[in-house]
Amino acid sequence: MTMPKHAAGLGAMAVFLFAAILFAETAGAATLEGGSVTIKPGEQAKFPIEGSGPPSDLRAHCALSDVGGSASVVFDGEHYIAMSDLAIGEVITLSRGETREYELAGVVDAAAGGGYIAFNFTGAAAAMCFPGMDCAGASDAATTVKITCRDASK
Repeated sequence: MTMPKHAAGLGAMAVFLFAAILFAETAGAATLEGGSVTIKPGEQAKFPIEGSGPPSDLRAHCALSDVGGSASVVFDGEHYIAMSDLAIGEVITLSRGETREYELAGVVDAAAGGGYIAFNFTGAAAAMCFPGMDCAGASDAATTVKITCRDASK
């Protein structure tokens, strides 16, 4: 008796799901070294991650606040794989007085350490100004952005 092709595929899928569940239950927890940093254009707020061996789950809460004008901030990380909002390289555009909060969830793959998440303040957000518009004051650049992150795995 031969097994239908779809039955073999279902068997492989069952093995994959079992492995994924086992992997998720055996993953350790990573710890974010939190804090609060005020950065200027061209500076970086960097938060180290200590893992318990690869792979490690990371849960963190980060807030970007105290923006005095227009700002572009790029999310960065090393040995961090995002499983929630804020992918590596994502640009966050902030306006005067705005606060953004993010609940981060991801996997850290760094047995020997060296993992981190970071926020790079690249300067003022590019203004949307079309020909014929009065664009005076369109580049209301912020001079600082406050970044606060804390570990949320507890």
